[in-house]
Amino acid sequence: MQLSTEIALPVLTYLWVCGLSLLSGMATYCNRICKGETLGSPYSSFFLDIFYCQMAGLITYFLAVSAGTEGFLTAALVSTGSHMGARLIFAVESLVMHTVHLHEQTREKD
Repeated sequence: MQLSTEIALPVLTYLWVCGLSLLSGMATYCNRICKGETLGSPYSSFFLDIFYCQMAGLITYFLAVSAGTEGFLTAALVSTGSHMGARLIFAVESLVMHTVHLHEQTREKD
């Protein structure tokens, strides 16, 4: 059975995004170790770094695709976004909260 391009391409893309995000999570954890940070629980810190980087990478990927970016730009954004990890997630959360607040203020004025 052959996989069609319509099915294989999105699957390969998601695997690529997850792979980049996994590498970013491992790099983030190794960077923390090399800096000499005191980690309460090394295992939970490792898994949290991986989780945050995976989430940030997927968020960046979906935002880049919805913005219509091309392949290499999307790759650069996903790599950078996933390496930011939790910082990117908090920045997106702040942006959403600011947008919702502005929308509520506009509705109250009407």
